[in-house]
Amino acid sequence: MVAGSGVFALNLITLTVIVFSAHLLLLRATKLQAYLPLAVCLISVGVVLSQPVLASLATPWRVSFLILSLPALMLIAPSFWCYVCGITAQSPWQFKQLSKVHFLPFAIAGVVALTALLMPSEIQYQLLVLGDDSLLTSLSTPMQWLVGGTLIVTFLLVIAWVIQSGYYVYQVVGRLHQYRRHLKDLFASTEEKEARWLTWLLLAIGVVWALTAISLLIDNLLFSFHFDGLISGAVTLVMVWSVALWGLRQKPGFEELYTSQMEVEQVLTSSEQQTKYQRSALSSEQANTIATKIEQAMQQDQLYLDSSLSLQKLASHIHTSPNYISQTLNESLGANFFDYVNRHRIEAAKQTLQQSNDTVVDIAMAVGFNAKSSFYTAFKKETQQTPSQYRKSVHVEAAN
Repeated sequence: MVAGSGVFALNLITLTVIVFSAHLLLLRATKLQAYLPLAVCLISVGVVLSQPVLASLATPWRVSFLILSLPALMLIAPSFWCYVCGITAQSPWQFKQLSKVHFLPFAIAGVVALTALLMPSEIQYQLLVLGDDSLLTSLSTPMQWLVGGTLIVTFLLVIAWVIQSGYYVYQVVGRLHQYRRHLKDLFASTEEKEARWLTWLLLAIGVVWALTAISLLIDNLLFSFHFDGLISGAVTLVMVWSVALWGLRQKPGFEELYTSQMEVEQVLTSSEQQTKYQRSALSSEQANTIATKIEQAMQQDQLYLDSSLSLQKLASHIHTSPNYISQTLNESLGANFFDYVNRHRIEAAKQTLQQSNDTVVDIAMAVGFNAKSSFYTAFKKETQQTPSQYRKSVHVEAAN
């Protein structure tokens, strides 16, 4: 009894978080559509998780929501993928940009759900709630074929959901990797834009997805099997709360460039970048001139001290095309924008570490970093030492 009430309480709290968060996301989606897919994702999760609450508070709706949980299940992964596309998009994301093929499994599941909803209520209840298929023998042959076919397609869709989820996890990982590389071509500080919480969420989703898939397969193929309700309820609540919290806090990484004159798409990476540069009209003489301007902007004007410095700001400062600056950085100066600016910040930090007793955090903030962790990472990459180790080694050399 205690366990049952605990599961109910956790489920009710989770659904409350979902409803509240989805409402806030839908309000934001009126201005920026990137938030709409996450609202759809959370609502779909809510439909799938609604059974314990409906069993206690709204029994007549229980079977209908159980049937609707199939298309809702098929909607979770593609809507989450749309959200990731939205917050990593180079221009304001719109739903019409997405291929509708992503929602084909959802459409098929919708047809199956509609078929099940049109079946007699006693068949729905006995099959879905009681899990008793003995009534099939008492049905007419056409109804037996209809019910049996629906059950088979439902099972195949569950298998498809397992495959679909794995596919989208893979796609999201690749998308985030490419997005974070692109950020470093445009911004000198990327901590708040990288959406690292999505990486941790994906790890958690991967574990839960695997365990859920195993549970569903065993339950459908071998014997009745379910994870402890309290544990799964608590894990689900934590994950939903995390998605809601960070999803509401996360802004699209390129949002500040949406209204600027800069064409973000021009600043490409990897093989696309090389192809673009080969067609560029930038001569070696022009590149040298731009490189000199960039060096002056850093060494004389100390633009690196601006913690929000972006490629667009540098372009405005030296009156040069962002694409030409990016090409010059990569081909003439041998670094992307992020690494180049941080190199100057580290040089300034090294001087301060030698000449003052300021704390490492104070120095990090003074030279343009937004976070201690990013300062440590950049400093160690540049010097193979932590800031404290560097300061100590300098003092030892001075003493000798």
